[in-house]
Order: sequence, then C-alpha cells, then structure tokens
Amino acid sequence: MSNRTVTPERHIRGEIQGLRAIAVGLVLLFHLWPNAVPGGYVGVDIFFVISGYLITGLLARTAQRDGRISLLDFYARRARRLLPAATLVLMATAAGSLLFLPQSRWEETAQQIAASALYVENWVLAWLSVDYFGAEQTASPVQHYWSLSIDEQFYVLWPLLMTGAIMFARRANVPVRNVFVAILALVFGLSFAASEWSAVYDTTRAYFATQTRMWELALGGLLALSIHRFAAGLALRVVLVATGLAAIAVSTIMFSTRTAFPGHAALLPTVGAGLVIAGGDVRLGAFRGLNVRVLRYIGDRSYSIYLWHWPLAALYTARHEEIRLVAGVGLVALTLLLSEASHRYVEERYRYSQAPREVRPLIYGLASVAACVLASGAMLHAVSTRVQQTLEPDDPRYPGPAALLSGAATPADIPLRPSLAGLRKDLPLVYTNGCHQGQTKADALSCVLGNAESGKIAVVFGDSHAAQWIPALDIIAASQGWKLVSFTKSACPFARVEAKLSGKPYPSCPAWRENAIAAIRALHPLVVFTSQSHYPTEEPVMSSGLRSVWREFTSVGARVVAIQDTPRMPFEPGDCLSNTPDKCLVAIEKARSSSGFQVAAEGIDMVEVVDMTDGICRPAQCEAVVGNIVVWRDRHHLTATYASALAPYLAKRLGFGVSGEQDRSGDGGM
Repeated sequence: MSNRTVTPERHIRGEIQGLRAIAVGLVLLFHLWPNAVPGGYVGVDIFFVISGYLITGLLARTAQRDGRISLLDFYARRARRLLPAATLVLMATAAGSLLFLPQSRWEETAQQIAASALYVENWVLAWLSVDYFGAEQTASPVQHYWSLSIDEQFYVLWPLLMTGAIMFARRANVPVRNVFVAILALVFGLSFAASEWSAVYDTTRAYFATQTRMWELALGGLLALSIHRFAAGLALRVVLVATGLAAIAVSTIMFSTRTAFPGHAALLPTVGAGLVIAGGDVRLGAFRGLNVRVLRYIGDRSYSIYLWHWPLAALYTARHEEIRLVAGVGLVALTLLLSEASHRYVEERYRYSQAPREVRPLIYGLASVAACVLASGAMLHAVSTRVQQTLEPDDPRYPGPAALLSGAATPADIPLRPSLAGLRKDLPLVYTNGCHQGQTKADALSCVLGNAESGKIAVVFGDSHAAQWIPALDIIAASQGWKLVSFTKSACPFARVEAKLSGKPYPSCPAWRENAIAAIRALHPLVVFTSQSHYPTEEPVMSSGLRSVWREFTSVGARVVAIQDTPRMPFEPGDCLSNTPDKCLVAIEKARSSSGFQVAAEGIDMVEVVDMTDGICRPAQCEAVVGNIVVWRDRHHLTATYASALAPYLAKRLGFGVSGEQDRSGDGGM
C-alpha cells in the first residue's frame, strides 16, 4: 500500500486526540475506582462518536476523490491498524488467565477470548445477559472488547452501505453526499429508537447490543458530513468546546450504574463530544484547549491503553477484593508502560508498514484471529480435562450435607466435587435444556422432569433461587412417581411485588408471572414448590404479594411448599477456594437471606414453609465446602451437585423417608 493511502491517518486533529485522551481516561478511572467517577463509562460513547466522525469523513473524502470506495483497501487498513495490538493483548490475556484466574473461570474466559477475536463479544455478553454494572458479577478480562466489537461491525457495515449509496446516487442522478446523509439519518433514527426502547424494556441487552449503539456512530458520521458547512468565529468555537466539555463532565458526575443507558441519557455525552469536535482547535494566547502535548500523547496511545487496562484490572481483582489507591496507581503505571511498548513496537510498526499488497494485512489479520481462537481452544481443553474428573458416580467420600445432618465423616485430601474448573457449569438441567426463562421474554417456558408419564403433577415456581432446587426436587419427584414441571425466570420474584433489574424497570417479570400462574393453575398440581431470592421490598408488601400467589394455587387444591431462601456468600466461592481456601467461610448472621415466607404463611391453610439452612451451614458459620462438595456455584446459587445431595433430607422434611417412601398417608399427596 502506498504512503498516500495512509497519510490521512497520520494527521488526526490534535483536539480529537485530546478528546480521545479524556474518553480513555474516564473509562480507566471508572474501571479502577467506579465510586469516584460514577459516570466514567460514557468515555466509550465518546469513542463511538469519534469513530463515526473519522471513518465517515475518510470514506466520504475517498468517494469524492476517486468516485468509489475500495473495500479491500479499507478493510486492509483497518486490519493493519487494529488487529496486531488487539491480538497481542488477547494472547497475553489468555496466558495471564491461566496463571491468575481460578479454574472456575477458565472456560468462560476462553469462550470470550474467541468471541473477542471474532469481534462478536458484545453479542455474547448480550446473550449471556451480563450486567455491565453488576457488582456481584465477575467480569471477564476481555469484557471490554464489547465496544471494539461494535466498532469493527461498523467498519464492516459502513463501507458497504456507502458503496451502495454511491451506486444509487449515480443511477438516481443525485448528489452522493445527500444519499450518505439520508442513510446516516435513517440509521440514527432507527438505532436511537431501539436504544430508547431497550433501555426500558430490555435492560440486560441494551448496553451491549449493536442496534442500540449504532446511532452514536451515526451521530459522528452526520457531523463529518455537515461540518464543512459550518464556519464559526473563535468566540463561538470556544463556546461550543466549553459546552461540550461541560456536557461530558455533567454526565460523568451525574450518571451512575442506575441510569437507564444508553437511551436518551447517552445524548448528553455524545452531543457533548460532537460539540467539542465541531468547535475544533481553540487557542487563546497560551491556552491551547485540548490540543496540548500530554493529551495528544495519551490520545495517540488511547487504543493500547484501552486494550491493556482492563485485563490488568480484572486479573488483579481475581486475587484481591478491591483496587485500593496504591494498587490502582500501580495498575495505571503498568498500563501506560505496556501501552507505550505496544504502541511503538506493534501499532506503529504495522500501521505504517510499506506492505506492497492490500491483501497481505487481511491474511495477517485472519492468522491473528486464528491464533486467538487456538489459544482459547487450549484453555477449553485444559478445562475439559479437569471437568471430566467431576463426572463420576456418587461416592461415599463425598458426604455433603450428611456431614452436617447425619454426622457423617468427611475424608481428608479428597478432590472437591464439582471441580473448580467445572463449578460454573454445575447447573440445573433447566438451564442447559433452555426452559429457564431469561430476563427479556415473558413466555411461561417449562421443563418436564421426574416421572414424565405420571398424571400426578408437582410444580416448581420462582426465580433462579427456585431453579437451584430442581436437582433435589427432580429426585424427589421421580421417587414419588410425580411429573415435575418447572416455571422459573431469572431475577423475577414469584410474589406479586414490583421487580427491577439494577434499579431499572423489569416489565417482562410481571407478565411472565401471570402467564406462569395461569399455566400452573391449569395443570391442577398436587403440590407447588415456591422459592425466591431476597428482594428489597417492605415486609407488608412482600407478605401480601406472597399470599396472593399462594392462594392462586391452594384455590385449585394444591398444597404449597415455600422453601426459604438459601444463605449467600460475600465472595465468589471459586475464586476464594482457588486463592485462600482456608478463609472461605462467613458468619451465619451475615449469610442469612430473609424471604419473609414464615410471616406471610401464617394463617394460610395448605402452605408449608421449609428451611434447609441447617443442611447448608453450620450453626455459627457457612463454609464454601461441606463434606467435600462445593456448596455454591457463585455467591448465592447452590451447585446442582450439592442440591442433589440435599434431596433425601428435603424429602424427609416434606414427610417422606430418605429412601423415598412416604411417611404420610395418601396417594402421592403431601
């Protein structure tokens, strides 16, 4: 490729590099100290506007000069610009993950490294319903590739749209720029509408989805196509830049993890970024605005800084509870050091190399992607080797809850079950069978377990804390000759109370609840097992909501069993057991989780409350491992292995013998 084709990228305006420095600084500070910079995540939105502005301007100038857009040339330049550093960081992260991450996180990390290499990480996170701001969720060390994935998808899509626009303009004999503007305006409108809707009705996917973010890139593109018509004096340009910076500052200070985002809230930082770009380079005497050396230096390295900062922070927090000031300063210093090295020896080397043919960078790019996928495959192989150790028949060396409830001895020096590598996959069948409802839909999905041919029906109903009991209830149902039908949905209480996701509306929850209640009543079950997590609802409101639902079932002759919520850990069990296994315990007072069932059930016939806490924790404390079985797969969900081990004890509480024989009279009743 000739120097002429890459020269425009060498001379990006200084104030844009300054704006990049602000954007990456906000993101870095938010990831290290989120409480200090609560809205620092808007730095990503600023990056989107800059990308849309630069790429649209580049393509529009190319189309005006040459009458066409060389897709091969453009994609080769993007590959040469982005892939070398991105590949280096992914490979380094794969190695660092094997060294510093607990085995319980290897598989997820390997899958996300592959997704990042293929630039679909944002869709993987959206599909997994990851909460970007979730305090209890342990983020992948490559989670930040979600924004790079959206950028890359834009780089693939936008030249194709503009090429189509050029062809249309020729046939219709209209100015190409007008067609460009029309397409951008359409993309902006559709994407903004999707963003606004998703921020309210699909909150778990809104943050990562391509369609909810494309309007921010389109905004930058519209600015690139219209800025040539904008002529302003110095005073007005100073006002524009000052207003834009103020908008960014306000969003950084006023926004938080509870802000419905992106939606219309994202207009503040993105329009602010647009105003700064429109204002351009403002200088008043010694004042040089954003075009100062230190900001240009950081802006030039903003891509490498963004790539390196998050894996370093994520790998550090895998071994430490929080990032304190001294550690954070050290992480910033290490980020800058690695960024300087990768910028100088990787980015610059490949970006301005004198490659003779456009196809060569694409070949290198494909090789880079393949290398990352192979690295993630190696991690998955390491995981599968360890997971196979967990798939053994029941063994007396694993007494589990019997160590608490029956005084069974716990042999020493026995490998844990499930293994830490397979901990997060130790799930109830409803997750792997696809019949646990996610956070976006309201259909009353169900699974049939137990004795599928039986006419005696039992139901389990609730959120993921009800789903965690399905392994035990499946065993009980099979022993009693029941068909067990499950109705569960993530983060949705079965009680008729208001539900929110990260403080935001959760409209699919009440709709799903009513659909499930109607489906359950139509089954005329013998018994309905209900359970749910703790929700921050006042006791009278929660009691009323619980009783309202329970009476729906007792009115059709079903008995209701309310299983008290399980205690929860203040740490990730897998991480703790990998790092400090002797400290993986918590006082029972801090672990208990109140569900309000006992109070709500008073005076209601056919409603029984069961508490299995004594089969999970000792009288004074809760431990991550009981009887050589890991109790929790995360902070507050039982492993399927431990839940299964609780089956005979839960059956006994319900009036059945440990072997499964009934202690009460009746034909499969309660």
